[in-house]
Amino acid sequence: MGKQITKGIKGFQKGENYRSGKKLSEESINKMKKTITKGFKNGRISWNKNKNLSEEHKRKISLANKGKIRTKETRLKMSEVKKGEKSYLWKGGISSENELIRKNIEFRLWREAVFARDNWTCQKTRVKGGKLHPHHIQNFSDFPELRFAIDNGITLSEETHKEFHKKYGFSNNTKKQLEEFLNDK
Repeated sequence: MGKQITKGIKGFQKGENYRSGKKLSEESINKMKKTITKGFKNGRISWNKNKNLSEEHKRKISLANKGKIRTKETRLKMSEVKKGEKSYLWKGGISSENELIRKNIEFRLWREAVFARDNWTCQKTRVKGGKLHPHHIQNFSDFPELRFAIDNGITLSEETHKEFHKKYGFSNNTKKQLEEFLNDK
């Protein structure tokens, strides 16, 4: 067996760990990993649950963390821990396909390319800048292959874009409707 274990104030006292110098079996390591990864989901209660931290304590925590330089690797790991199902905001993947596409980097690049091509100018009012919206010439839902084609987009101001969809609706929009709308005074 091992040495007699005496508990100190902060855990086992130095040199009295009965397992020091011995290798753990693969099975023991896996059991420990499972226990660690389950954490508080395993029915354990956090020490600070239902306890409010004083403003002084919050300030001290803030000061202790200020100026800490974390490596890019560490920041990426911290980011990954909070993404998707692991996020406290996760609601079971309820985002629609449309929402996912429009928040995609490809959509943002397409949007910027359309604005740059049109020189950040509304193509109906010819006013430069302001709140701009990219508008799909061929309908977004009917032509998935043209969603990110730069020549399938046009820059409209927010107000003009709303006006277009108020007049022609949100589905089955055509190039003919857009031409008619742009030529109206």
